[in-house]
Amino acid sequence: MIERLPPDPRMIALPTELRNAIAQALSAVPETRWLNAARALSDQYRNLHSADAAPIVRTRLDALGYAALIMPATYVQLYGAMHAAAARAPSWQPKTMLDMGSGPGTALWAATVCWQSLRDLTAWEREPILIALGRDLARASTNPALRHAHWVQRNLSTPIEHRGVFDLVVLGHVLGEIPPEERDAVIASAWRMTHGMLLIVEPGTPSGFNVVRAARDQLLANGAITIAPCAHNLPCPLNDDWCHFPQRLRRPEFQRRARGAPSPWEDAKYSYAALARFPPERPIWGRVILEPSYNKAYAEVLISSRDGIVRHRVLKRDRDAFRWVKHLEWGQTLEEKP
Repeated sequence: MIERLPPDPRMIALPTELRNAIAQALSAVPETRWLNAARALSDQYRNLHSADAAPIVRTRLDALGYAALIMPATYVQLYGAMHAAAARAPSWQPKTMLDMGSGPGTALWAATVCWQSLRDLTAWEREPILIALGRDLARASTNPALRHAHWVQRNLSTPIEHRGVFDLVVLGHVLGEIPPEERDAVIASAWRMTHGMLLIVEPGTPSGFNVVRAARDQLLANGAITIAPCAHNLPCPLNDDWCHFPQRLRRPEFQRRARGAPSPWEDAKYSYAALARFPPERPIWGRVILEPSYNKAYAEVLISSRDGIVRHRVLKRDRDAFRWVKHLEWGQTLEEKP
């Protein structure tokens, strides 16, 4: 029986071609084997204590476990960040993309949905087995750019020579798995190869946010311009908190089985920074950085703005303002100060 969910504009599903390709790859092995691989991978991620301990995908089963368990949530996190960046530069039409640390190509799939202008995709990945799976999945796409993506086996921890420039460069769920002493060099190399926009995405945890904030600081010092999520090019004003956003995922059946989770959806939370060599087309005053809260007396929302962190509160007796704050969405931009 397929569980029917009410329409929700916040809900994102995997592209049908990608979902079917993963399901087909999983069907080639006994279900207990890929389920066990997914659960073993989940245990490794839960027990991580340092970047050096990041799980390594060595076998086809490891890769299938990753595709079943991790890839759906990673896809919607990347999609959420890309969609927010694209909204700040609606006329920007990138043609070329470099995905650094591509895994099985998750960012390639998300980018070709958000920017249909992409024609030439390059993916750098360390693990040959993930490259093989990425190519297999891409063959299921009707998008020529995906089917003919250039895959290169490459370890980002080794020195990176400047090799061409790309309209869009992505570091998705990569920097947090690189030893801290190597991150600055990877970010600098990524920026040198960025002709248009560099997008950095990490899990929406305090440590993931700290990685993103440090990368943003480094890029701003080198002349980058913030596209999203911030409304300014100043240092992050948050103290004792972290900036992250949710993207709702409609879980495919194989991910529900891999997680052992009955819920048909989850909120995949992420931190991100999109920086470019061009300014955003439309300035904004601020962005909602936490879900609004309300009670019998007032409604309140936290906003990161050009004026710093603003906690905007309205009393319930001001009905229109109360209703407006109550219905703001986490991640929504505000063009003017309320």
